[in-house]
Amino acid sequence: MAQVEIVINSRAYKVTCEDGQEQRLEQLASHLDRHVSDLAEDIGQIGDARLMLLAALTVCDELFDARAKIAAFDDEREALDAATVGGATRVIDAAAGRVEALANRLAEA
Repeated sequence: MAQVEIVINSRAYKVTCEDGQEQRLEQLASHLDRHVSDLAEDIGQIGDARLMLLAALTVCDELFDARAKIAAFDDEREALDAATVGGATRVIDAAAGRVEALANRLAEA
């Protein structure tokens, strides 16, 4: 296991992670630190625990919004795919009808 020192709200924390995940952990810590710093700037230093809690809730809110957008995108994609398939089927049926009509004319000629 690797050990990484991360800094949140100007405080250093030693955190262990799987080998090879150090950079990802540092990215996550940096993201959280930005939220904590923004909150501390907006509402002041109300204690690490409260700032961490509010930052965690903010990150969870972002996560829930992202999940909702992904779900909406998936729903739209599925609806679009069904409409596209239906439209493509109509185009193919019409083209097949024209080809059949041409084949009949050629057979009669």
